[in-house]
Amino acid sequence: MSLAATPGPLPAAVATRLAQGRDPASLLRAHSPDPAAAAARLEGLGLRLLAPGDDDWPLAANPPDPPCAWLFVAGPAPPGAASSVAVVGGRRASPLRRAAARSLGAGLARAGWCVVSGGAVGVDAAAHAGALEAGGRTVVVLGCGLDVPYPRANTGLFARVQAAGGTLASEHPPGSNPRAANFLPRNRLIAALSAAVVVVEAAEDSGSLSTARAAGSRGGGRVLVLPGAPWDPGAAGCNQLIRDGATLVRSLTDILEELGATVGDGPVAGARAWSGLDPPARAVLSTLIDGQLMTPGRLAGATGLPPATLDTALLDLELAGLIRRTTAGVQVVDLPGRAATHGAAAAVAVPAADPIPGHGTARGRQAPDPGSRGPPGRSPAEVLECGGSGGDDGGDD
Repeated sequence: MSLAATPGPLPAAVATRLAQGRDPASLLRAHSPDPAAAAARLEGLGLRLLAPGDDDWPLAANPPDPPCAWLFVAGPAPPGAASSVAVVGGRRASPLRRAAARSLGAGLARAGWCVVSGGAVGVDAAAHAGALEAGGRTVVVLGCGLDVPYPRANTGLFARVQAAGGTLASEHPPGSNPRAANFLPRNRLIAALSAAVVVVEAAEDSGSLSTARAAGSRGGGRVLVLPGAPWDPGAAGCNQLIRDGATLVRSLTDILEELGATVGDGPVAGARAWSGLDPPARAVLSTLIDGQLMTPGRLAGATGLPPATLDTALLDLELAGLIRRTTAGVQVVDLPGRAATHGAAAAVAVPAADPIPGHGTARGRQAPDPGSRGPPGRSPAEVLECGGSGGDDGGDD
């Protein structure tokens, strides 16, 4: 308790020394708090300390590298990798990729999976919010003390997570500020708490890549990636991961199939949503579906639509909340039928001849049988502007 509550070096470095056989007492410092005082502070904050050997220690089956010696937790203990999937990406992700993360978070939650991410603005927050909207469980792994309001924009989201029975977790003791050096070690915990890491957005040298590599290095960890257009800087890391052997994600179905979960057959909800659009609107959406920003002139040339027809299609899509028009151009900001489907996150990648965003949905939400992998069933913090599980600034976007 005293060592865990001691501010100072990275917890992962201390955990490595403990794994090497060092006596915890030898690692205490002059400013290490009294154990009773540390325990009283945790109780006052509504937090608790988990350590290896505890019945609810979530990293027993998938210990991270470097090791983890303790976790501060608000809420129930994380369920562990057997029933969890990480959804990660940068805080500067496009509106379309944030919508994809929200859709995937909701779909995974409806299928019985706990959604794990880093609590940052952008992709992380979208994935957490999607899981909550679907009535599922989510785990937020932070790179600061759990009593530190970072990022401030997400403090309301964290309150919703706790109110819904979700979990906030961190290696860092209360009062620890978010430092750039904290986030790469934090990403290894996101990977270790998950059966798979789904990368929604990753620029070159993004922190999301570290989370994916941490998952891949475990052997059993799966890395699944939404692809992107070659000209999309936010997809450079995604495309590199796919080139290196990660599984390409076209829809939620691909993720569930990779996990060995039950996936039902039937018509695609995303297809139904697109079929409800007029052909001009479908043509516009298909042209913009990779998230690029296009001027009306370029859009008219790409779609071949007359100006009056294009204006009508843009108005229809804008009123539906699917696109945003600014002086810079037109951009897709949401996915068709996102609220009605959890297989709609697919077509973030590149323009396709078939504009249907996805090729399947998970209709069967039952837990996999005991012989397959899957969840056992559904259970009812501003120092630096770096915060997500992707990123620059030392590992966070």
